Amino acid sequence: MLAGCAGARKLSGMISRFLSVLFCFGLPLCAAPDAAFDTAVAGAAGSTAVRATVILAGQNPDGSLGFRSVHYKDEGDANDFWPASTIKLYAAIAALEMVHAAGFGLDVTVTFERSTPQKDRWTTDCARTLQEMLSEVFLRSSNEDYTLLLRMTGIDRINTLLLTPERGFAQSALMRGYITRRPYVYNLSEPQRITLRDGSGKTHTLEHQWSGRSYSQDRGATVISETTGNCASTADLAGCLRRVMFHEALPAAERFAITDGMAVFLRSGGDGFCGLETRGKDSAPFAWEKSGEIVYPQARFFHKCGQISNYILELACLDDREQSGRAVILAVSCNTDNEHLARGLSKAVLEWAKAQP
Repeated sequence: MLAGCAGARKLSGMISRFLSVLFCFGLPLCAAPDAAFDTAVAGAAGSTAVRATVILAGQNPDGSLGFRSVHYKDEGDANDFWPASTIKLYAAIAALEMVHAAGFGLDVTVTFERSTPQKDRWTTDCARTLQEMLSEVFLRSSNEDYTLLLRMTGIDRINTLLLTPERGFAQSALMRGYITRRPYVYNLSEPQRITLRDGSGKTHTLEHQWSGRSYSQDRGATVISETTGNCASTADLAGCLRRVMFHEALPAAERFAITDGMAVFLRSGGDGFCGLETRGKDSAPFAWEKSGEIVYPQARFFHKCGQISNYILELACLDDREQSGRAVILAVSCNTDNEHLARGLSKAVLEWAKAQP
């Protein structure tokens, strides 16, 4: 049985790599291995298990936007790590796509209700503006607001409409929120009702209940829980951030189904709300503090980190186009609680990137 499971996962990985080539919008996720990149990462990691993907973005000689991606040990599709808070970006994008599909903009308030045991009875838990939830996820990595965003879209919707190989998420799935208390908890056994309301008074109501399907099992998750865990690969994470950072410059087929204004909000916030762009050191910017600020001191920095007891992750973009014409996206995962190592790994990746033609 164990051999059969291992074989199935190996086959699943082969299929996922094939789909990545077919569907990931021309981004060469399966680019040729780079020995210098592997050496740089291994030197910084030492004996610590790590995963890493870097995407270099710049202008081609013909003036078009070009990308080059490299994966440590050519294993960008591996999802054998816990993605922690980096996947909160997935939930943010899924919520924006849902709002846009319903004909609303950023100025929307979301009311959360759940079914009670009595038939046709609903209990109101809370109401939050979409901008507040997104901002708190990026400002302080709010577990409450991430859980509400996941509850807003629903497990089935996010995993069948966004996190699919056809849309560039060959190894990603979300199955759980990160808070277990009322009024934020997303209890998968409870029917959910979500009401959107904008400033004009227009409303839209959706109801959903989890189908029972394990999307993490479909993706071959192995960490914490094969059936109820969250999972992602560094290739999926880096590719996701690429489409956020370069939304307006990409062909329509490559973009997330959001407006240009929503993409801007994801990157930099607005009207007092926060986005991915980080100017201070209060959100654990492993790829910036003592790393990016040394290698690309004038760059703008965008990131979403993750950290639990035995994993540290960084998903970041250093936008140095105004100085060097280069932007660097990195996704790194370290099986450690050593923040110094995480910063050193990020610095090694960025130094390698800066040395590239």
